[in-house]
Amino acid sequence: MTTAETTISIITTDHDLIDHLQTLPGAEWQLVPAAEVKHSHPHLIDLRVQIPANLAAQAEQAPLIGLVADIAAIGEVLRSGVHEVITMADLQPICLHRAISTAQIRWQIEQMRRQQLAEARAQVQALTVRLQNEQIRDPLTGLYTRRYLNETLERELRRADREQIVLSAVLIDIDQLDQVNWQFGRALGDAVIQHLATLIGRQVRGGDIFCRYGSDELLLLLPRVSRETILHRAEQWRASVAETIIRPGTLDLQVTISIGIATFPHDARNAVELLNQAHEALYAAKAAGGNCVRLWPGAQKQTPFGA
Repeated sequence: MTTAETTISIITTDHDLIDHLQTLPGAEWQLVPAAEVKHSHPHLIDLRVQIPANLAAQAEQAPLIGLVADIAAIGEVLRSGVHEVITMADLQPICLHRAISTAQIRWQIEQMRRQQLAEARAQVQALTVRLQNEQIRDPLTGLYTRRYLNETLERELRRADREQIVLSAVLIDIDQLDQVNWQFGRALGDAVIQHLATLIGRQVRGGDIFCRYGSDELLLLLPRVSRETILHRAEQWRASVAETIIRPGTLDLQVTISIGIATFPHDARNAVELLNQAHEALYAAKAAGGNCVRLWPGAQKQTPFGA
């Protein structure tokens, strides 16, 4: 049952109906003529002449009691989306109270179901995003995964070929990571990887693709950058890492990185060659003692940096 002085909005063009409702004996509501449905308030909507096409949408906004001429129209009106139906013959205070109470309960149940459905959809969407991120984002560093790199590299090479631009692969290896893992444990090694990924990541452009390529290797794809610029940037990364003290817990750690660079189309014609040449360049940097930058040894011009 509704409480005393319940406000009921009535949607009708029949002024005689409004006068009739306002003069019903024992009525415990305040009738307010309305042109449209207002959120959450119960509405008595006159459906004796026609059923609005948007009635179901209106029923999502508030409890609706449909007024019909007789019982023959009840089924059709209920199917149209209202929460309860009342006939002209039953338009008395006790019947209207019952209809209002029923409509409010049904509307509240529908609201709860919509909220539960929205929450379930949000959970599914969040799970989908998380699963997608797990496929393309490394959980330790937040960088792209090697799987994402493999899927992206071919597309980037096609774009570079189409637009006649260079695309460079910059492979970075942490020189002392095996020693850190052996001496202090893998958790400390992970902290070093996270720190370096963040440090270098701050200096990466929006169009660059930064990946975790292996357990102790990071890889960047750099489009539209000359060899001279790449060498300069790589040297900045190398020097920045070498000068940084990493403090996981109470320890002070310093590591260095070796960097190998290969460029499409100068050094490679496809993805496999590009990655192979970047590896060869990295091996050359490691063979030189580490903490240095090397172009692919087969490049016509090689400009080493660092040690």
